[in-house]
Amino acid sequence: MDYLSKLKSIFNVSDIIFNERMKIVEMNFEIRDVELPIFDSIKEFIMEIPSRDKVVLILTDDSDEHFMFSRNDLLNQEQYIEFCQNAQLGEFVAITVSIEKEVFNNRFSIYDFKSFTVDVLSLSVEQLMAAFSLLFQNSNQLYFEVFSQECFFATKTMTFLSDGKDIILSPFNRDKRVQDCKDSSFFYNLTDYPLLPDDFMIEIDFINNPLTELFGRLSTILSLIYISSSGTIDSGQTKVQIAGQRNVDFIYKNEEIKSNPELYKIYHWIYTDGNAIDKAILARNIISLHCKYSELIDIDGKTLASIQSNFNLYLKSNVVQYLELKNKLAEFICDVVSKTGDYATTLLDRFKSNLIAVFGFLFTVILANIVSDQPLDNIFTHDITIILEAVLLGSAVYLTICILESDYQMKKAKDSYSKLKHNYKSILTESDIEEIFDNDKLINDMLGTVKKWKILYIILWIVFIVGSLIAIEMVSTDPVIIDKLAAIISH
Repeated sequence: MDYLSKLKSIFNVSDIIFNERMKIVEMNFEIRDVELPIFDSIKEFIMEIPSRDKVVLILTDDSDEHFMFSRNDLLNQEQYIEFCQNAQLGEFVAITVSIEKEVFNNRFSIYDFKSFTVDVLSLSVEQLMAAFSLLFQNSNQLYFEVFSQECFFATKTMTFLSDGKDIILSPFNRDKRVQDCKDSSFFYNLTDYPLLPDDFMIEIDFINNPLTELFGRLSTILSLIYISSSGTIDSGQTKVQIAGQRNVDFIYKNEEIKSNPELYKIYHWIYTDGNAIDKAILARNIISLHCKYSELIDIDGKTLASIQSNFNLYLKSNVVQYLELKNKLAEFICDVVSKTGDYATTLLDRFKSNLIAVFGFLFTVILANIVSDQPLDNIFTHDITIILEAVLLGSAVYLTICILESDYQMKKAKDSYSKLKHNYKSILTESDIEEIFDNDKLINDMLGTVKKWKILYIILWIVFIVGSLIAIEMVSTDPVIIDKLAAIISH
């Protein structure tokens, strides 16, 4: 709806002094040969103003009597009739309409696009940034409803469209992008102007858009700042510093900066996908060399191509190092798991050594008796029985030591594995860690296998000790344990 034309129609006037600034609309005009419209016409006009905006209409006659309309005060019809009767006795009535515009549900009103653009174009860069920062204070994307004419153009975060039209902007995480810029570049005015080049880079435009050049300049200025190591906007100037292969400083008057889409492309490349900090460092190195004999503001497409080429080489080098790291880590894991598996065979080797020692001692006893004058049926004497049972006791003690040593080695292997995994968490991503360590499946499977075989070997060892003890007691001519048990039972 064209509210200016509607107001002219209601009051039957042809000229209205109209002024629309960023947040305020003011309309002023006079009526001669006073014929004021009916109450309901003015009431309807007031109610048609978007509810997010605060509107006040004031009528003042030549005797300085006032009557005010507002959205919250539309019940004084009798007083309005009385005011009209008195006004007809005078020569004129002055009418003032004031509208305070607010952002609500990401929507903002523009009542007359031409007047709005005239005001916007008259502001300095600092004033513009302060005004748009205020609009973005509680919104990530804004829809400007234009009531006076057909209009449509859009950036990533702002859309200017005619009343009654609707469009949904593509999702854009503005808060994250601001944080990324904050992490990669130091903008001294960020608290005052939390704006992005994306806010002003027009993606859809219309012919003869009066804001195209201005938005291009704002996008270029912000791109300059976020490409650089540090930057500030002050006293009508943009000052930036790039710390790369060379340290270079640039100072530009804001009003003399022309739109340069190549700067936005570099900014967009840095902050889209990948590690923005790494990309920014590499870009600044290249830019500092490219701008040795030229101005940063005059950068062309060759600079971005050079940045991308160098970044691809950087990635290739990193990929080789990354693969080497993964291979070395895989070798470490296999080594730890292999050593863990060896602990089971170590226990078996010690069991076999124990068998050889016991049977070797037994064979020595038998051999000694063969070469002696004693009969073979008198081998397992009382003394021999005690010695053999002492050997079996030593085997039991040796088993206990082997179990404790095995548990210690297993714990040591698990701790080494855990430390290895923890140390690489600062180098590799969580997904890489999970992939390389296979969610600890390899080590857990090996520990389970070792535990199973360890239990089996311990059981065999215990069975051997108990079986040997029983056999010795049975064949001994003077058993030790059986005699003591018999003595205990008899008492």
